[in-house]
Amino acid sequence: MPDFSDRNWAVVLALLWLCLTLPALGMVPLFDYDETIYAQTAIDMMHLGQWIVPTANGMDFFEKPPFTYYLMDGAFAVFGENAFAARLPSAVFTLFTAYLLFRFGEHRGDSRMGLIAALIFLSMFEVGLLAHAAILDAVLNFFIVAALLYYLRWLSNASMRNALICAAMMGFAVAIKGPVGVAVPIMIMVIDRLLVGALWHTLKRIPWFAALPLFVVCASPWYAMVFWLHGTAFLYEFIWVQNIGRALHPMQGHGGSWHYYFVVFMVSSLPWLLWLPWLFRQLNLRSTAIDLHTIRFAIVWLISVIVLFSFAQTKLPHYISCVYPALALALAVAWRRKTPSLPPYIGYGTAVLLMPLAVLLLVFPWLYTRLADYIHHPRALAILEQNITPSVAISIAGAVLLGILCWLIYTNKKQHIGVFIALGLVLQSALMWPLASFAGRLIQAPTMHAATLIRAMPANVRVFSYNLNTPSVSFYAGRNYHIILGKEGQQTWANAASPKVLFMRMESKKDFPLLHNNQLLLDQGGYLMFQGDQLR
Repeated sequence: MPDFSDRNWAVVLALLWLCLTLPALGMVPLFDYDETIYAQTAIDMMHLGQWIVPTANGMDFFEKPPFTYYLMDGAFAVFGENAFAARLPSAVFTLFTAYLLFRFGEHRGDSRMGLIAALIFLSMFEVGLLAHAAILDAVLNFFIVAALLYYLRWLSNASMRNALICAAMMGFAVAIKGPVGVAVPIMIMVIDRLLVGALWHTLKRIPWFAALPLFVVCASPWYAMVFWLHGTAFLYEFIWVQNIGRALHPMQGHGGSWHYYFVVFMVSSLPWLLWLPWLFRQLNLRSTAIDLHTIRFAIVWLISVIVLFSFAQTKLPHYISCVYPALALALAVAWRRKTPSLPPYIGYGTAVLLMPLAVLLLVFPWLYTRLADYIHHPRALAILEQNITPSVAISIAGAVLLGILCWLIYTNKKQHIGVFIALGLVLQSALMWPLASFAGRLIQAPTMHAATLIRAMPANVRVFSYNLNTPSVSFYAGRNYHIILGKEGQQTWANAASPKVLFMRMESKKDFPLLHNNQLLLDQGGYLMFQGDQLR
């Protein structure tokens, strides 16, 4: 009977991860704003047959290139226009990134290290979250990670093929999200070479005449086509507003202090956070040994990305998400190199960190019924007053998590890395399945209800949204709406021909003193919808 190889284990464990992940993709409605704006853009492109210039709610949307929208459209064509299809590219590319780590281990002659790195990566909290999110970052991270891992391969064997793949991957990363796709890998490579005093030597080794044109070919086609169609208007919106502007100023209320990403990383890297002190003891800044260089490179990768984005003024948790493969790689290499007896604080400390979360999940259904007694914000109260209650599945998830934490304490003296991998997957499942499903139903229920009402209206009804951009309404209603703002928007609504409807937050009603003369179609979760005339 043939041995069950690491490659066979990789296939089995990948299937297991898919079984845990895929069912949850469609259990939760798409969240406003980011998920639904990207999904709606993909839908608009497909319905309009407009494959070059992305549009959202009928307007040009230059914020991101369309590569991920094409992936979503492919999933929509196969699985229908739903949350599962919108999130499927993120899940698939998360698994592809894990495969890159596994293949890197095989290339190094240590497939077990690659398998451990892949599993550590898949078990991290933020990785599981992004795999369930219809945003661009899981796809972007695949190409950034591919560029950096093929750079490491090229350093070890000077293969022209590895250098060209690295250049192509950076080009594709730029095609997915812009300059960050090349800026991040180049920054990490330069810092690594400076640490060993080999920057100039490495620059001379790069096959520039082949790599640079390949990078340009992979990165530039969409940008060239859009510039041809829209000229400097596109450059201003994409380069100045969406890239430089995000670095210089907080956009859409997404700011944060200097320590924002350190807090994000501490939460997102669970259950591996307390491994960091042990990992940093393996760091050697000057050694040329291949394992120590890989650990150093991964730590440089991790720290430099967190520091870089800490200087940016616009902050969102997923901006640093390309660091989790680096942490997984460093931990796997260090584990295989040392095969250590772990310090007791790692197991005990991780259990203590996560125990409050497990207890909170366990009592959440009981606690939720009492939240309204302690909350006074009108919009929050309106959300809680919806007839939506958490299921007992949340308590069951808390009990399972509590059980594995107790097991972690019990086995602390003979810890194995597999216990933490299992803990990470249980933590993801506990939060993604019952809790995220409840949160999605609670938060998105008003916009889903509004979308259902709008979908049933005749095509001649004009739909207006006042001071409110909720792409989920457009996505689930299957039609666009007109966003109106301020006093000019109030006049637009007054002058609009009937039949018409107006969707807004409850606090905006004061701007329309005569709305009480109109029929109220929706009053739910802090949202209102009025009809302006008979909907015929």
